[in-house]
Amino acid sequence: MSIPKRLFGNLLGKRIKIIDSKDPSLIGKEGYIAFETRNMLEIELDNGKRIFIPKKICIFELYYDAKTKIILDGSVLVNRFRRLKKMLRG
Repeated sequence: MSIPKRLFGNLLGKRIKIIDSKDPSLIGKEGYIAFETRNMLEIELDNGKRIFIPKKICIFELYYDAKTKIILDGSVLVNRFRRLKKMLRG
């Protein structure tokens, strides 16, 4: 799977929807990314509630703008900051 370069940018504030997960209670949840750690995303739902989602067990639909959305396996996002640092070093 090739990863778009802009995916390595800041995800905060992007709209996200969980389309598949090993935890069935997470499927269909959507909102805005409020915080990101190495293994988790904090999503602010439309009702204002914030939940933590493990990246590794989910498949996301990530909206960059009205025309651009990406379906992405969450395991690609795990440790992405470390990979970015290695890419920058060369």
